[in-house]
Amino acid sequence: MGTTAYTASDVENSLFTNGRATFSRGLVSGLYDVPKHPESAYGGMAIETTAAVNPGSDGGPLLDESGRVCGMILLCMRPLRLQGTAVPTKVLLERFAPFTSGKVPVVTDGTAAVPPDASSNQLRTAAAEIAEHLVGIEVKRKFGVESLPLPSWEEFRAGVKDFDSLPKPKQSQTFAEYLSVAKIIESNQILRRPADPTTGLVISADGFVLTSLFNVGNDVAFVRKSTGGIRTFDPHEPISKLLGNPEGGVEQRPNTIESISVVLRDGSRHEAKVVARHEPLGVALLKIEARDLPWYDVGGNATSPQLGDAVGLVGHLPGSSPSFTLNAGIVSAPSRNRGYQLQTDSLLNYGNSGGPLVDRNGNFIGLATAPIEPDTLLGRLMAPQQLVRWRRAPNSGVGMAARGDRIRDALDELKAGKSFDRIPGPLLGVQPDASKLFADDVVVGGVAPGSPAEKAGLKRGDLLLAFDGTELDSWNELMEMVAAAKAGQVVEFTVQRRGGGPRLMIAGREVETADDLAKLKKSLSPGERFEGVLSTDDTRTIRVTLGENK
Repeated sequence: MGTTAYTASDVENSLFTNGRATFSRGLVSGLYDVPKHPESAYGGMAIETTAAVNPGSDGGPLLDESGRVCGMILLCMRPLRLQGTAVPTKVLLERFAPFTSGKVPVVTDGTAAVPPDASSNQLRTAAAEIAEHLVGIEVKRKFGVESLPLPSWEEFRAGVKDFDSLPKPKQSQTFAEYLSVAKIIESNQILRRPADPTTGLVISADGFVLTSLFNVGNDVAFVRKSTGGIRTFDPHEPISKLLGNPEGGVEQRPNTIESISVVLRDGSRHEAKVVARHEPLGVALLKIEARDLPWYDVGGNATSPQLGDAVGLVGHLPGSSPSFTLNAGIVSAPSRNRGYQLQTDSLLNYGNSGGPLVDRNGNFIGLATAPIEPDTLLGRLMAPQQLVRWRRAPNSGVGMAARGDRIRDALDELKAGKSFDRIPGPLLGVQPDASKLFADDVVVGGVAPGSPAEKAGLKRGDLLLAFDGTELDSWNELMEMVAAAKAGQVVEFTVQRRGGGPRLMIAGREVETADDLAKLKKSLSPGERFEGVLSTDDTRTIRVTLGENK
């Protein structure tokens, strides 16, 4: 677990065109049994890796750092993980007679072994420690789990009448139809939740369990109007019929949750209740009736993420040794969604959703949230052009995690049963200029009507130079500063308004337009005396009283 692994591939005929294989580098991320798959007859112990696995590498070697063959790559992955796997060399040696015939040289003494990478060792140690507090989350929904039929070519061909007697062009057309159907079914299966349990983290001795909000969310179900049940799919039907609605049509319903269970390390199952949800973080707090559970101290171990930090995402894996998976990566963005989440390239899938993200020192960096966006569904097949809605799929290389420091700050309120359906805290009321979002300038692209920003006089196009005297270099920096403030607090912006021209400063207010003058009149009392000054400076100070995001 955690050791370096390489996959070698003949991707797009690279051996023929370049005379060389293509290689991908990753880690051994899991060791567990895989079930048989229509395109792979193997079932048994497998090595999971984060190195790239694709049809071009199927049948190729999985290599270690010294070039030794650790296994043979096969396209036989668990839907819970959706990661590449390999048959271990030990299994190959046991099952294939040529290896024991003496005719095939086999070297297993490992004399050329390379010492394990220190960083991987540290992550593996940190993962093993926090894995002691992981549990499985089992959720029963109204319509259950949907497994789409994905036949092998042999199975599909057997369903075609007199295939062997068909003309060659018709056989080729049938094979092309199979490939199209298989691709659609395989892509749509990714949008379905697997049957296996997901991951949770025990955070108190009396049974509080932290998990992903995604794990305990309602799915979308398309049910037949005629029966009220989920439609079944026949892969031998024409694609147009598979993608269309059945006779009588369908209607969309929420696939509501009927029960939640937490599976402890000893295998015992406990009914769980959702105590609170935190939408901005993407986490849920569960509670089971228990005493004296081994628990993980989120408050004492949580720390703020730093860009580029090496991290490991740890997932629950029952019935295997080790009893967890470890997907290593880095913090690719420490602040997303107004600082409530972070982004990582650690592979995030259905199995490790709700799992902790730790650094090499064992600090709690965050908790993995939804592996797929926008949502999961069942009862309907999406056409390729419709699949573009899913901006993020499991193991896409872009994963979101709730920040550990934010979880720590909200934990007491969550335990008290308070849920958050929007980002709490102060409200400014501006949005960025999308064309300058990644520039060093912080430019206002819009001001919400009636917001504190509008009331104070901020306008579209304003360049925000400083926040309470601190220079601003990015929009994320502004959001962090606003999030750290409090509702009702008066903050001071240094603003550059290009092309504004001369303006009057009257009674502490800027008067540039007739509207500004009307607002000034409303603010003055009868007989009130005031002074004004004409200013041609395009830099000004604007004070904003922050509102509350309700």
